[in-house]
Amino acid sequence: MAFWITLFRGVLAIALGIILVFQPEKTRWFLGNFMGLFWLASGAMSLRWGLAGERSKGLSLLAGVVGVIAGLAMLSRTFVPNYVAETTMFTVLGVIVLLTGIMHVSGGFKKGPDHVRRWSWTAFLIGAFEIILGLIVIISPLDRSPFFYFVAVVWALLGGLILIGDALRVRRLSRQNV
Repeated sequence: MAFWITLFRGVLAIALGIILVFQPEKTRWFLGNFMGLFWLASGAMSLRWGLAGERSKGLSLLAGVVGVIAGLAMLSRTFVPNYVAETTMFTVLGVIVLLTGIMHVSGGFKKGPDHVRRWSWTAFLIGAFEIILGLIVIISPLDRSPFFYFVAVVWALLGGLILIGDALRVRRLSRQNV
């Protein structure tokens, strides 16, 4: 199951990056929906890791709960504008991106078949871009400057490729263990 969710997250991230490159002026709707789906899937994975004790439990549970809530809120933002302002939605998303970035930079996610924390350049790079992206969204939730798009494109494409690579690695390892 983790293989499919990770693969789905990677494909979503790459699709978002491609859309941001070719249609940046038309991405507001796509950005919200793709990020909603991405964070819903990420939140579900973090909850699974936290509940199973596979990853840093406290941070995984926090990231999971916030990710699921933000993902659902982003996806339902057209139905609840009277309850939650769009700036609030993007600010919450910025906090989630920032927390996830901090976890990636600090090595908070465990990797590998033995679930040991391993620091890697790929996790550090994704985390650095997530921290920058999260801070931009928190500071100015509705500003879509060229710098925001550049950081979002690099994060989406790099993150998507890494997620797809991780999904394929997990699939290969699960087939070897059968």
